[in-house]
Amino acid sequence: MPAYRAVGLSLGAAVLLCNLAFNPVHAKPFMIVGLDEKLLWDDDGKPILSVPGKDQVLILDLANPENPKTVASLPLKNSVVGPPVNLDIDPTGSIALVADSVDVTKDGDALKQVPDNKVYVIDLKANPPKLAATVTVGKQPSGLSISSDGKMALVANRGDNSVSVLSINGSDVKVTDTIALPDSVAHVAFTLDGKRALAVRFPAHKVSVLDIAGDKVTYNKVDLPTGQWPYNVAVTPNGKLALTSDNGGAGSSDGSVDTTSVIDRKPTRRASSIVWWSATVPRAWRFRRREISLSPPFCAAPT
Repeated sequence: MPAYRAVGLSLGAAVLLCNLAFNPVHAKPFMIVGLDEKLLWDDDGKPILSVPGKDQVLILDLANPENPKTVASLPLKNSVVGPPVNLDIDPTGSIALVADSVDVTKDGDALKQVPDNKVYVIDLKANPPKLAATVTVGKQPSGLSISSDGKMALVANRGDNSVSVLSINGSDVKVTDTIALPDSVAHVAFTLDGKRALAVRFPAHKVSVLDIAGDKVTYNKVDLPTGQWPYNVAVTPNGKLALTSDNGGAGSSDGSVDTTSVIDRKPTRRASSIVWWSATVPRAWRFRRREISLSPPFCAAPT
């Protein structure tokens, strides 16, 4: 029976042309790519598991975008399971964070998926880039983001309904707090000013607002309704709006309605909902939308 990887990777990029345009920093435009070799699918969409040992995290130099070069291949276990935002590069291009969401272990004669709890810290200033540290966070770390000043990261832990707060000082990354939420969190993203973050609560069909004051993060119990099964969230470059990707049928391709919820930044409320009918979206694109995350190589000037 043929097996399909359905893209089979988590891809994240942070090309630093935005910073280079407005703040002259001396950093290479890197892209990081997570390769998960533990999970395949058969013709019926049934998962086929393999033992760990072949996963990689690739570091690509995009100085010449038409001829990207692999500068490092790190043997780090990582997972395609979960939202495609489980990795990020800090604004100066000094470090990258990669969340390892799910492991594959023996269960008698069979294999099963179990939550992991690791975030890798990759030193991008080293030549070649290398693993600097491994940080233990909550269960099944998934969507994560780094603040615009590069001093803090937030990690959504899907397996224990929490958000880990990480302090960043160069390649020294530490867990400073854990924020409990009512249910599973798929992704969390900072607002542009760094004073708030938006936490996507997948089974609750909500986005929760987190307040940030210095190094302190609190859940202020403001919850915004979204479409069904929100998976990740992005804030527009001018910071005025946030968009969620809502999976409709809990991520399954079942003819349900997928939506994008639009959140108005200033009066913290859901502004509207843009409907994407899944019947108009090719199946292959649905898989890519879940498994690939590529930050844009260009950005608009702040308005």
